[in-house]
Amino acid sequence: MRRLALHCFCLVICASGAVCATWKLVLKTGSTIECEGSPLVVNDVYLYRDAGGKDGSIPADQVDREKTGSANHVAPAPRQWRMIGQSVHEAPGAVLTLSDADFNLTVLRSEKPVLVDFLATWCGYCKKIEPSIASIASEYGGTIKVAKLDVDRNPVTARYYGVRGLPTVLLFKDGRVVGGIRGYAEKAELIRMVRAGL
Repeated sequence: MRRLALHCFCLVICASGAVCATWKLVLKTGSTIECEGSPLVVNDVYLYRDAGGKDGSIPADQVDREKTGSANHVAPAPRQWRMIGQSVHEAPGAVLTLSDADFNLTVLRSEKPVLVDFLATWCGYCKKIEPSIASIASEYGGTIKVAKLDVDRNPVTARYYGVRGLPTVLLFKDGRVVGGIRGYAEKAELIRMVRAGL
Protein backbone atom coordinates (compact mmCIF):
# COMPACT_ATOMS: atom_id res chain seq x y z
CA MET A 1 0.00 0.00 0.00
CA ARG A 2 2.79 2.43 0.94
CA ARG A 3 4.72 1.70 -2.26
CA LEU A 4 1.69 2.56 -4.41
CA ALA A 5 1.23 5.83 -2.55
CA LEU A 6 4.82 6.82 -3.28
CA HIS A 7 4.48 6.51 -7.07
CA CYS A 8 2.60 9.79 -7.31
CA PHE A 9 5.60 11.64 -5.85
CA CYS A 10 8.04 10.24 -8.38
CA LEU A 11 8.20 13.14 -10.85
CA VAL A 12 11.76 14.44 -10.95
CA ILE A 13 12.18 18.14 -11.59
CA CYS A 14 15.36 20.07 -12.29
CA ALA A 15 16.44 23.07 -10.25
CA SER A 16 15.05 25.30 -12.98
CA GLY A 17 11.58 23.81 -12.45
CA ALA A 18 11.53 21.99 -15.80
CA VAL A 19 11.39 18.22 -16.19
CA CYS A 20 14.96 16.88 -16.34
CA ALA A 21 16.49 15.45 -19.50
CA THR A 22 16.35 11.72 -20.18
CA TRP A 23 18.10 9.64 -17.56
CA LYS A 24 19.19 6.03 -18.14
CA LEU A 25 18.52 3.31 -15.58
CA VAL A 26 20.76 0.36 -16.53
CA LEU A 27 19.64 -3.10 -15.36
CA LYS A 28 21.87 -6.10 -14.62
CA THR A 29 20.25 -7.88 -17.57
CA GLY A 30 21.83 -5.24 -19.83
CA SER A 31 18.56 -3.55 -20.75
CA THR A 32 18.02 0.17 -20.20
CA ILE A 33 15.00 2.13 -19.01
CA GLU A 34 14.81 5.71 -20.29
CA CYS A 35 13.50 7.94 -17.48
CA GLU A 36 12.41 11.58 -17.28
CA GLY A 37 14.92 12.14 -14.47
CA SER A 38 16.87 10.34 -11.77
CA PRO A 39 14.79 7.81 -9.81
CA LEU A 40 13.86 8.06 -6.15
CA VAL A 41 15.12 5.13 -4.05
CA VAL A 42 12.71 4.09 -1.29
CA ASN A 43 13.08 0.90 0.77
CA ASP A 44 15.49 -0.66 -1.76
CA VAL A 45 13.12 0.02 -4.65
CA TYR A 46 13.83 2.43 -7.53
CA LEU A 47 10.75 4.54 -8.30
CA TYR A 48 10.92 6.20 -11.71
CA ARG A 49 8.88 7.83 -14.44
CA ASP A 50 9.80 6.55 -17.88
CA ALA A 51 10.25 8.70 -20.99
CA GLY A 52 6.61 8.02 -21.91
CA GLY A 53 5.38 9.50 -18.63
CA LYS A 54 4.45 6.16 -17.02
CA ASP A 55 5.43 5.52 -13.37
CA GLY A 56 7.28 2.31 -12.59
CA SER A 57 9.38 0.60 -9.95
CA ILE A 58 12.15 -1.99 -9.88
CA PRO A 59 14.02 -3.66 -6.98
CA ALA A 60 17.46 -2.15 -6.33
CA ASP A 61 19.18 -5.54 -6.66
CA GLN A 62 18.18 -5.62 -10.35
CA VAL A 63 19.92 -2.31 -11.11
CA ASP A 64 23.55 -2.15 -12.22
CA ARG A 65 24.55 0.86 -10.14
CA GLU A 66 28.01 1.24 -11.65
CA LYS A 67 26.76 1.25 -15.25
CA THR A 68 23.84 3.51 -14.30
CA GLY A 69 26.28 5.99 -12.76
CA SER A 70 28.54 5.87 -15.83
CA ALA A 71 25.64 6.22 -18.26
CA ASN A 72 24.45 9.38 -16.51
CA HIS A 73 27.89 10.81 -15.71
CA VAL A 74 27.24 10.64 -11.96
CA ALA A 75 30.48 11.59 -10.25
CA PRO A 76 31.22 11.32 -6.54
CA ALA A 77 30.33 14.55 -4.76
CA PRO A 78 31.77 15.44 -1.35
CA ARG A 79 29.22 16.15 1.39
CA GLN A 80 26.38 14.86 -0.74
CA TRP A 81 26.10 11.38 -2.28
CA ARG A 82 28.49 9.12 -4.13
CA MET A 83 26.05 7.17 -6.25
CA ILE A 84 22.47 5.92 -5.96
CA GLY A 85 22.26 3.39 -3.17
CA GLN A 86 25.65 4.07 -1.59
CA SER A 87 26.14 5.67 1.78
CA VAL A 88 27.12 9.24 2.47
CA HIS A 89 30.54 9.58 4.09
CA GLU A 90 30.61 12.61 6.33
CA ALA A 91 32.56 13.69 9.40
CA PRO A 92 30.60 14.03 12.67
CA GLY A 93 29.51 17.60 13.32
CA ALA A 94 29.07 18.54 9.66
CA VAL A 95 25.73 19.50 8.13
CA LEU A 96 24.96 17.01 5.36
CA THR A 97 23.48 18.18 2.07
CA LEU A 98 20.64 15.85 1.06
CA SER A 99 18.89 15.15 -2.23
CA ASP A 100 15.77 13.22 -3.20
CA ALA A 101 18.06 10.42 -4.43
CA ASP A 102 19.86 9.80 -1.14
CA PHE A 103 17.17 10.74 1.42
CA ASN A 104 16.05 7.15 1.99
CA LEU A 105 19.53 5.81 2.71
CA THR A 106 20.90 8.78 4.64
CA VAL A 107 17.83 9.62 6.73
CA LEU A 108 15.26 6.84 6.85
CA ARG A 109 17.82 4.04 7.22
CA SER A 110 20.15 5.91 9.57
CA GLU A 111 21.10 4.24 12.85
CA LYS A 112 21.20 7.69 14.47
CA PRO A 113 18.36 10.21 14.66
CA VAL A 114 18.57 12.78 11.86
CA LEU A 115 17.58 16.45 12.13
CA VAL A 116 16.61 17.72 8.67
CA ASP A 117 16.32 21.42 7.82
CA PHE A 118 14.04 21.88 4.79
CA LEU A 119 15.00 25.21 3.21
CA ALA A 120 15.26 27.34 0.08
CA THR A 121 18.02 29.72 -0.98
CA TRP A 122 15.55 32.63 -1.31
CA CYS A 123 14.11 32.17 2.22
CA GLY A 124 15.28 34.82 4.68
CA TYR A 125 14.24 32.88 7.80
CA CYS A 126 16.09 29.82 6.43
CA LYS A 127 19.29 31.87 6.41
CA LYS A 128 18.52 33.17 9.90
CA ILE A 129 18.11 29.66 11.35
CA GLU A 130 21.23 28.31 9.59
CA PRO A 131 23.73 29.23 12.37
CA SER A 132 21.58 27.40 14.94
CA ILE A 133 21.45 24.30 12.74
CA ALA A 134 25.24 24.37 12.27
CA SER A 135 25.76 24.84 16.02
CA ILE A 136 23.53 21.85 16.83
CA ALA A 137 25.46 19.75 14.29
CA SER A 138 28.68 20.66 16.06
CA GLU A 139 27.37 20.10 19.60
CA TYR A 140 25.37 16.91 18.94
CA GLY A 141 27.49 15.39 16.14
CA GLY A 142 28.21 12.23 18.11
CA THR A 143 24.53 11.66 18.94
CA ILE A 144 22.60 12.72 15.83
CA LYS A 145 23.10 13.57 12.18
CA VAL A 146 22.14 17.05 11.00
CA ALA A 147 21.22 17.66 7.37
CA LYS A 148 19.63 20.19 5.04
CA LEU A 149 17.50 19.74 1.95
CA ASP A 150 16.79 22.44 -0.64
CA VAL A 151 13.08 22.06 -1.46
CA ASP A 152 13.40 23.77 -4.85
CA ARG A 153 15.99 21.27 -6.03
CA ASN A 154 14.33 18.31 -4.27
CA PRO A 155 10.55 18.74 -4.46
CA VAL A 156 9.68 15.03 -4.19
CA THR A 157 10.80 14.57 -0.58
CA ALA A 158 9.48 17.95 0.53
CA ARG A 159 6.06 17.19 -0.97
CA TYR A 160 5.96 13.72 0.58
CA TYR A 161 6.50 15.15 4.08
CA GLY A 162 4.01 17.98 3.57
CA VAL A 163 6.58 20.78 3.73
CA ARG A 164 4.74 23.95 2.77
CA GLY A 165 6.20 26.67 5.00
CA LEU A 166 9.90 27.41 5.30
CA PRO A 167 11.98 26.72 7.17
CA THR A 168 10.64 23.38 8.38
CA VAL A 169 12.85 21.30 10.67
CA LEU A 170 11.93 17.64 11.17
CA LEU A 171 13.56 15.07 13.45
CA PHE A 172 13.65 11.50 12.10
CA LYS A 173 14.29 8.42 14.22
CA ASP A 174 14.11 4.82 12.97
CA GLY A 175 12.65 6.05 9.68
CA ARG A 176 9.81 8.04 11.26
CA VAL A 177 9.21 11.72 12.02
CA VAL A 178 9.33 12.09 15.82
CA GLY A 179 9.40 15.88 16.05
CA GLY A 180 8.99 18.98 13.94
CA ILE A 181 8.99 22.76 13.93
CA ARG A 182 7.48 24.74 11.08
CA GLY A 183 8.74 28.29 10.68
CA TYR A 184 11.62 30.07 12.35
CA ALA A 185 12.70 28.83 15.79
CA GLU A 186 15.42 29.83 18.22
CA LYS A 187 18.24 27.38 18.94
CA ALA A 188 16.86 26.55 22.40
CA GLU A 189 13.56 25.42 20.89
CA LEU A 190 15.35 23.25 18.36
CA ILE A 191 17.45 21.67 21.13
CA ARG A 192 14.32 20.91 23.18
CA MET A 193 12.88 19.07 20.18
CA VAL A 194 16.11 17.12 19.67
CA ARG A 195 16.32 16.09 23.34
CA ALA A 196 12.66 15.05 23.41
CA GLY A 197 13.21 12.84 20.36
CA LEU A 198 16.34 11.05 21.55
